[in-house]
Amino acid sequence: MEKHRRDISLITKKISVLNQLRTGYIFNLVHGKPMVHGSSHDVFRRCGKKNCRCAEGKLHGPFPALSVNKNGKKKIVMIKKSDGPLILKESKRYRYFQNTLSKIRRINKEIDLLLSEVKIKTIRDYP
Repeated sequence: MEKHRRDISLITKKISVLNQLRTGYIFNLVHGKPMVHGSSHDVFRRCGKKNCRCAEGKLHGPFPALSVNKNGKKKIVMIKKSDGPLILKESKRYRYFQNTLSKIRRINKEIDLLLSEVKIKTIRDYP
């Protein structure tokens, strides 16, 4: 019985640490700053003119773009020069949001496993 109490005490401490970490992540996400859905990257293009350098493989670019999934299809959206810095910043914010959300979900799974352990250690049969 004493061993179970020590085990549960350790599990409680682990859950407490995970909960603090999760709370910190959550408060990092609820900043309310705008985000743009999509991953930013550079695109290189051909112009289609026969005598252009791009016809021989030296493409034009780089041009900033967003890769976005819409209705299950991947779409490349070109970013206007004037919007570039803002859109790239908001795209990074979105990526950070998604990565942090993934960390929160992993912590939730870990807490769930720990609570299952508590259940196993504390449940008893009644005749």
